[in-house]
Amino acid sequence: KRHKIGKKKLFSGASDRDDSSQVVKGIYKSKIRGNYSILGEILATLRNVLRSALVTLSIRSAGNDRNNFTGKGNLGNNGTMSSTLAALISNQYSKVTSGFQSLQSSPSELWKAYLLKFLDSYAYFSFSLIFTIFLSHEFGMSDVRAGTIYGAWGALITVFGLVTGTIIDNLGVAKCLRIGFSLSFLTRLTLFFCTSERVLLFCTLGALPLANCLGIPVLTVGIRRYTNDENRGFAFGLFYVIMNVGALVAGPLVDVLTIFYKGGGSSKGDDDVGNDDNDDAAMTGSTAEWAMTTNRAIILSGVVANFFAVFVAFSVREIKVDANAKKSTPLRNTNGNKQAALVPTEEPVDDLNGDGNVDDLASERGIGVSDNAASSSPKVTQFQPIKGSTFKILSETVRTPNFRRFLLVCLLTLNVRMVFRHLDGTLPKYMMR
Repeated sequence: KRHKIGKKKLFSGASDRDDSSQVVKGIYKSKIRGNYSILGEILATLRNVLRSALVTLSIRSAGNDRNNFTGKGNLGNNGTMSSTLAALISNQYSKVTSGFQSLQSSPSELWKAYLLKFLDSYAYFSFSLIFTIFLSHEFGMSDVRAGTIYGAWGALITVFGLVTGTIIDNLGVAKCLRIGFSLSFLTRLTLFFCTSERVLLFCTLGALPLANCLGIPVLTVGIRRYTNDENRGFAFGLFYVIMNVGALVAGPLVDVLTIFYKGGGSSKGDDDVGNDDNDDAAMTGSTAEWAMTTNRAIILSGVVANFFAVFVAFSVREIKVDANAKKSTPLRNTNGNKQAALVPTEEPVDDLNGDGNVDDLASERGIGVSDNAASSSPKVTQFQPIKGSTFKILSETVRTPNFRRFLLVCLLTLNVRMVFRHLDGTLPKYMMR
């Protein structure tokens, strides 16, 4: 309404002055004033909502009655706000500590999954930050061409994930992690030494998306199998926190290498590449010679992270936490002392040592043993991957209501994800220029 009134006043004044430039300037100023007033109303609304939320949370956490608060959403005294915030922080701290305590009895595979998540997240985000820059600096690609390859790389991770989903079901988590991280290590090492554009395209549009889809999605399945209903929510929350920590570490390390390591040889800078008007001049063969540039040093740091991830992946066992099994009662030996009790497993534990002691063997394999010191520990069983044809597994998945809901959520968030991916590919070059 203010905007319309301002326009009417300006046009009425313009008819008297007959000055078109003043009319345009007035309309522009009116729009700015209108936008600022709308922004002020939005901020005021958000402030009131936040104030009301703090009042509600303070009532719930501190146990205060609504009569202790006066005014329109204002707190009754100055000390109540600080005490409320202290109570909220204390409440959240107790929840976090209890969450970590619930994971203490989890199998070692859960912590290995967290370590793999951190190492893979660093390798992924450090490469993602300099991917388009690497394509332009080292291979002379234009902005459009580099961005197209970047977008195709992300899209092919999803395509390969759909194609290899049934293979993951048949192979299991452990084998897929070994294949995925080994392939990722070899691919990143090839990119580090690569000077041929054909090899580059094969790695970025073939081997690397395949390795990525056998890593992070498989780890998500592993987190579910290594937890129970009581601690699964906190375990997944910590899983995504570790991913963000890996991204947070990748950013400063990329900056450090960019600032302090200038690299050897010569690479094409932003003054030489990235101009879409000269797209035909972009190199289509290979670079003149290999040089240890800053971008390759960043890729090398991801190779090192991937190297350690391979060793961790080969130590992961194909197990699951049996949340439905009853807790075992410790047995007593002939001396009357408590001894370890065997937990039922889906796979028999054989006496390979021939000494009649299956406890040590089962303990080495991480299945079927619980003692009186850890009687509350979840029971870990050997997991047998699902065996079936691709059509059977896909048909069973499509008929699941939860899967259809998941697809709907993915479609609803598709535009937001597109914006994020666009910023990931565009912002590094924009900030440098």
